[in-house]
Amino acid sequence: MAESAVASVVRAFGTLAAEEAAFLRGVHADADLLRAELRRMQCFLRDADARRRAGGRDGARLTNWVVDVRAAAYDAENALGEADYLARRRRLRLGFSGALVWCADVAALHTFVVNIRRVRARIREISDGAVAYEIADLGETTTVSADLQEQEEVIPYDLSWNSADSNLVVGFHEERNNIFRELMNHKICQICVISVVGMAGSGKSTLARKIYSDPRVKQHFHSSSWISVSEKYRFLDLIKDIARRIMGITRKNIFKEEKKDQEGEGAISDGDTNIAGRLKEVAIEELENMGEEDVKELLREFLAHRRFLVVLDDVWKSNSYSKINRILGVLPDVNNGSRIILTTRDMDVPKHVARMKSIHEKKLLNERESWELLEKMSFPEYQNVSSANRSHLMPIGKKLAVKCKGLPLALVVLGGYLSRNLDYDIWSGLVDNLDWEARKNDEPVWNIIARSYNDLPNHQLKSCFLYVASFPEDHVIRVAKLCKLMISKGFVPHRSNRTMEDTAREYIKELAQRCMLQTVERSKWHGSIKSVVLHDVLREWGIAEARREGLFNIWSNPTDSEAPSDSITAYRIALHNFVGCAEINVAMPKLRTLLVFFMLPAVSVLCRLKFLRVLDLYGLKALKLLPSGIGNLIHLRYLLEKCGSGLVGIPSSASDLLNLQTLDARGSTVKSLPRLFWNIPTLRHMFLSEVNHWVPPEVRCLGSLQTLYLCEVSMFRDVKSYVSHKQRSRAISANYSIARRNEKIWAAFLRSLEQMEQAVLLHLESWEVGRRRGSGSRIRGQVFSAELISSISRHRHLQVLELAGRWKHGDSQLSKLPHGLKKLKLIGSELNEDPMPLLGVLPNLVVLVLEDNAFKWNSMTCDAGGFPRLRHLTIDGIKSVESWNVEAGAFPSLTHLNLISSFTGLSLPPLGLLHVTSLKTLLLKRHTWNGSTTSSSNVSKLEEMGCKVIIR
Repeated sequence: MAESAVASVVRAFGTLAAEEAAFLRGVHADADLLRAELRRMQCFLRDADARRRAGGRDGARLTNWVVDVRAAAYDAENALGEADYLARRRRLRLGFSGALVWCADVAALHTFVVNIRRVRARIREISDGAVAYEIADLGETTTVSADLQEQEEVIPYDLSWNSADSNLVVGFHEERNNIFRELMNHKICQICVISVVGMAGSGKSTLARKIYSDPRVKQHFHSSSWISVSEKYRFLDLIKDIARRIMGITRKNIFKEEKKDQEGEGAISDGDTNIAGRLKEVAIEELENMGEEDVKELLREFLAHRRFLVVLDDVWKSNSYSKINRILGVLPDVNNGSRIILTTRDMDVPKHVARMKSIHEKKLLNERESWELLEKMSFPEYQNVSSANRSHLMPIGKKLAVKCKGLPLALVVLGGYLSRNLDYDIWSGLVDNLDWEARKNDEPVWNIIARSYNDLPNHQLKSCFLYVASFPEDHVIRVAKLCKLMISKGFVPHRSNRTMEDTAREYIKELAQRCMLQTVERSKWHGSIKSVVLHDVLREWGIAEARREGLFNIWSNPTDSEAPSDSITAYRIALHNFVGCAEINVAMPKLRTLLVFFMLPAVSVLCRLKFLRVLDLYGLKALKLLPSGIGNLIHLRYLLEKCGSGLVGIPSSASDLLNLQTLDARGSTVKSLPRLFWNIPTLRHMFLSEVNHWVPPEVRCLGSLQTLYLCEVSMFRDVKSYVSHKQRSRAISANYSIARRNEKIWAAFLRSLEQMEQAVLLHLESWEVGRRRGSGSRIRGQVFSAELISSISRHRHLQVLELAGRWKHGDSQLSKLPHGLKKLKLIGSELNEDPMPLLGVLPNLVVLVLEDNAFKWNSMTCDAGGFPRLRHLTIDGIKSVESWNVEAGAFPSLTHLNLISSFTGLSLPPLGLLHVTSLKTLLLKRHTWNGSTTSSSNVSKLEEMGCKVIIR
């Protein structure tokens, strides 16, 4: 929206650092005048926006006026960004190289002044238009400045662990029980398609999700997968998605050759029959390169002896019946009780399923159920609404519940709005103003969505909500990623005493509490929201509103890019299923955001988009190297290349991205990183999964870094020669030399680590890879020095620490871990003593994960009073422990305990766990592989205490 664009520019004027003043002498005067003009324009925009929404004969003219304001604001921000960039570059280029660019910089500053004055003239013309349209200056009627309003807290409620999520279930009991019985019916061995049919917003997906996530269902089926079927999809991509999800394929190979006398995930036990065998190794890169027949064969092989459950969510009628049956045909029927759940809005879809089927029509809620749901959403527990106020509002609330006509989504969204407006006059006014007849696309919830959207307290929240709608249908969005995108786009203002990431998370919490976003997953260690999804109906409304606001456009096929120039304002583009187009239309010189969710065959055009701020190549495939001219994108804030595209190099010009805040290259093996890349002063988040042969330089500018995710892998030749039997002896000698070289690498890294004062998360992996005669691949962690731990101990902001690699003198270093840690993960540490007494004194630790020989001691003791705040403990692959003593008073807050492939010869669960009265869930997985036994007595006692014990 235009107000968001103008506000972003006004804030940008305030970020010119004081040390840049000398360099920008003579520029500030013109910039300050432009800032004043833009601040005044913000006040006009509020009136224009209100009148435009109200409709009327001036609606089209007002829309054009707002478009002009947005264009002028972006031109101003671009000019300001270039001046800011020149100042930063000058500070980094010292000595002779800095002198060489002085003349060029002076010329560029002259261009900046010319551009600023041109924009000021354009703003004055637009202001004259405001007078002509009789647009009021709303700033004259208030005593609070725009800047002050932006600094005000907009989140008045604390969204705690116990806050109700927007997918609350009411009235589904009978339907859920009926479907559950069909899923678990052992008498029906043939594969069966269970369809849930209902109108948009009736709760089909919520019902299916509750069934899918039920622990009994998870335990009954060997494999399960949830697949969202978009209206437009490519068949090959969809079946690859099914394979990836149902087989759990990641970048690492997931299948192992299992012994026939073992039972576990690779060998399924069905009744009294052990089914095991050799399953080939598959990595995500191999799956991406497979054709249709290869994927079908892979699925048939994997599912041949597995009882599986697949949910196909939101199947559209436009997906022809032959296409639907083609999807179903990929899943084999081996008469073992496998099931498919299908949700759809159209009754004709399940009727044409060419398999055994069962159809359930989703009923709407009755009046009692409607009020029950609306009441829970309108009066959440954390608000502590007085009984008198609740009683006063209940009669009018029941009338509003009837107005929603039993539609769960309408009740949920309306409840989110009412929870923020607990006023009788507002509630009673809605009874007459909710116009169900004036609805869009026959969706009765659109009117409520519009009211909830308009009730958002500021334009930043509105922009954030609309931005989420640019993601594909049913796309689960990580909150961490969404926060970085929001910051990169300027939606999040600076506030004192908090990071922009904290403010962005508050915005997402607010939208979730208002039921405009659905919570998918919460953090195990502090209950914050980890991922969200936007309901289809809210997304449809958001896309329509975003088009009206000019916030973004979605292209799903090449013809979308051929739309007339006057119908598309190409500032932000999201590509969905965009195939067959050689390159983006070059007639988009002002493009600021490009989101690629599926294949884009050519990327040469990227370097022409000089005003690009966000470049998200999430779905880009077969990209080996970023364009050499990527450094020309001087405004770029966010660069993501993910999803296993095979990226192997980042060009040296990337070091010129002096505004870059986030680089996310997880999923790719980068062979090299430019030496000067670390000197980018704005870098806040750095994610690199695998980097070969790089040496961290001395770092001067890492004060803004908050997240560092690195994995250093000692690969000395390509994979094919690496696994060659002829090269075994050479591999061993090469590993030794690389290990010595890594000592120097980590020494250099330690010097740079000292400057990461704002680091919140630190993830480091260091592996050496080799082969031993007569055995398979051997992966062992390389040594982390004692100096590394000492350096980490001085980071007072560090909350998450994940280390994969061996520790040098590690036992004595545990006491040096920072006491502010909330999550600690140790993999392959090979500690030679019991670490629990020292780890137990960390006062803020909430999550602890010990994996793959994190320690090699034969006993483990958890002292009384130890781990005072620990809630989640996972022990995986710790096979040396023969005795485990849990003293009374240990783990006073522990709720979840996972014991996986650990504790040889030990009876599980240990007797000491009976002291842990807070324990809610205990998972014992694959413990019989190690000779461990299960204590039925202790299991029964834990269950009597209210603990759910899951044995797999």
